[in-house]
Amino acid sequence: MSKLVVKDNALMNASYNLDLVEQRLILLAIVEARESGKGINANDPLTVHAESYINQFGVARQTAYQALKDACDDLFARQFSYQEINERGNTENVRSRWVSEVRYVDAEATVKLIFSHAVASMCSRLERHFTSYDLDQIAGLSSKYAVRLYELVIAWKSTGKTPVFKLQDFRDKIGLLDENEYKDMCTFKKNVLELAVKQINEHTDIKLEYEQH
Repeated sequence: MSKLVVKDNALMNASYNLDLVEQRLILLAIVEARESGKGINANDPLTVHAESYINQFGVARQTAYQALKDACDDLFARQFSYQEINERGNTENVRSRWVSEVRYVDAEATVKLIFSHAVASMCSRLERHFTSYDLDQIAGLSSKYAVRLYELVIAWKSTGKTPVFKLQDFRDKIGLLDENEYKDMCTFKKNVLELAVKQINEHTDIKLEYEQH
């Protein structure tokens, strides 16, 4: 059965730094919201079972439990930034948190998330501008940069190519918010960009190549 991830395009193009487990946790919550019919709002929690994480991403049970606990601790403090056009036609630069509440239930091996108002609002307006993909497509990606690059590219799948990204903008979008991290272009290409492209080409439904401008 298809596990459809649907994101508002503003969220797809947002700048943020989430580790691999945190990205997977959010994606599982989005899938849970759709499959359960509950939808996403800023009041009701979405439950992600450790068993779902284990089955979807093929990780060891004990590894999954600890990873989800750690993700709960970190996700509560995470922020992201995005842009919106206001009623005057001006661009607003917005910063928000991903979640307003996180719970881990040891006895049930479950995580409960309540998305922030900004995330819930984006997910409630998906009829306007959105991108969707099957969660299975990113299940084999072990690089957090590969997951983000896949999302950035899949939004342009129908056109066959993305626009040209300015380097700093591209770094921000895939989660390199620390300007000193992989600062050297050679290191950036080897450890981030080329690794992500390789994983996407091997494990997903698209094939990538890139040009340096």
